[in-house]
Amino acid sequence: MSEKIKNIALVDDHALFRKGLAALISYFSSYNILFEAANGKDFIRQLEIYGVPDIALLDINMPEMDGYSTASWLRINHPEVNVLALSTMDAETAIIKMITNGAKGYVLKDAEPDELKRAFDEVISKGYFYNDLVTRKVMQSLSALSSGQRYQIL
Repeated sequence: MSEKIKNIALVDDHALFRKGLAALISYFSSYNILFEAANGKDFIRQLEIYGVPDIALLDINMPEMDGYSTASWLRINHPEVNVLALSTMDAETAIIKMITNGAKGYVLKDAEPDELKRAFDEVISKGYFYNDLVTRKVMQSLSALSSGQRYQIL
């Protein structure tokens, strides 16, 4: 019995990066690129054409509608979509803000391809993906909160 192919939407404003990532993902068994979008507004428009993906891979910094706003919109309008942030930003404020807005995982753009594949697999099977870096940043933030330090999400 074959596994159902999972559809992914790539949302990143850098076309060359997006195309390269789409080519990489085409080598992952069980995953298909449903569509690519340049920002959150473009993503929402394309949902009407192509349908709802299983996974939305979102960059954070994009023009018109950024990853934070797009993740929040998805959390409200399509909570069944597994949102994975894909960013160069490793600051705990960015990570916490994406998680707060509905991201189920966070992958850095300098990650190895096998980590991205693992992120897809885990977000589908477990409902979340948090690597060591993200876990450490979240734990540092929680520790700061519990010790009474002020912490503000951007």
